[in-house]
Amino acid sequence: MSRTMQQKKEGPERGTGGTPIWVWIVYGLGLFAATIFVVSILFTLGAYVLSDDVPVTANVSIPAIVLWSAICAVAGGLFLYRRRR
Repeated sequence: MSRTMQQKKEGPERGTGGTPIWVWIVYGLGLFAATIFVVSILFTLGAYVLSDDVPVTANVSIPAIVLWSAICAVAGGLFLYRRRR
């Protein structure tokens, strides 16, 4: 029996495994945080640009900015760490 036929009978070799679920959770949270940042900025800029007759004020929550920034930083750092490894 040839080697190729022997390999076909045995099936494909198993790899070391895929990406762990916790990595996908961190990536998902990072994408969610980045989406919140982008949508918030676009919404605020739209209000500033489109409201000529009404003054627009922004009430910024520092803890929220720190939280979402930290989540984005962790997800980005994990991504870079895994890409360089």
